[in-house]
Amino acid sequence: MFSKILVAIDGSESAKKAFTTSIYLASISKCKIDVIHVVSCEFGGDSAASLELVEDLKIKANSMLEEYKKDALEKGIHPKLMLEIGDPANMIIEIVNSKDYDLVVLGTRGMNVFKELVLGSVSIKVMHHAKCPVMVVR
Repeated sequence: MFSKILVAIDGSESAKKAFTTSIYLASISKCKIDVIHVVSCEFGGDSAASLELVEDLKIKANSMLEEYKKDALEKGIHPKLMLEIGDPANMIIEIVNSKDYDLVVLGTRGMNVFKELVLGSVSIKVMHHAKCPVMVVR
C-alpha cells in the first residue's frame, strides 16, 4: 500500500488527527513515517529579537515533535522527525517532491473563506503542488 508517509504537524487539533491517521496507516502498511514541523518565518528581519524568536519557536517545536515521537513509539512506530524553518507550504512541497513519499497527511485549520483566499492555506498549496497523493484531515 504505502512505503513512506510524510505527516505535517503544527500543534493544531486537525494536525493531531492527521498524525493519528498517519500512525494508523503506517501500522497497517508496515511503512516508514516521517513527521515534519515547519517553523514559519513570516516575520522579517535579522534583528536579535527576530533570531531569538526563531530559537524559541525551534525549542517549542522540538518539544512538540518529541511528544509526537513518544506517542508513535508507544504504538510500535519509529518515526523520523524533521524540523525546518521557512514557509510551511513551500517547505513541505519541496521535501515531498525531492523524496520518495507515497502519501502526505496533514490537517486543516479550517480557515474561513476570506482568509483562505487572501492568505492561501498550507493544505491547499500542498494538494496542488505535491507529486504524491495528499490526505487532508479535519
